[in-house]
Amino acid sequence: MWIENKNTDDTSYTKGTEILLSDTIGFIRDLPPELIDAFASTLEDSIESDLLLHVIDASDPKVEEKIQVVEDILERIGATQEKIYIFNKVDRLNKKQL
Repeated sequence: MWIENKNTDDTSYTKGTEILLSDTIGFIRDLPPELIDAFASTLEDSIESDLLLHVIDASDPKVEEKIQVVEDILERIGATQEKIYIFNKVDRLNKKQL
């Protein structure tokens, strides 16, 4: 993705930026232990990124467990950069769960 140059006025200029977005496979429900390594391999490109956006299904009853599995894999493959958690499906939560 390319973010174009921007001239805000006669004296201000923002240089264009190239951004590479990579969407990895989502977490597969009840992933068998023998497939965890295959899941980990889909995240290996993450090592090269400047920022990780971890999209999380907030309505999943096993949300904490799944976050931890991804965190463990990212640690194992050496992905130590900044992470931002993005919770989707929050509309499925009640006020107490929120």
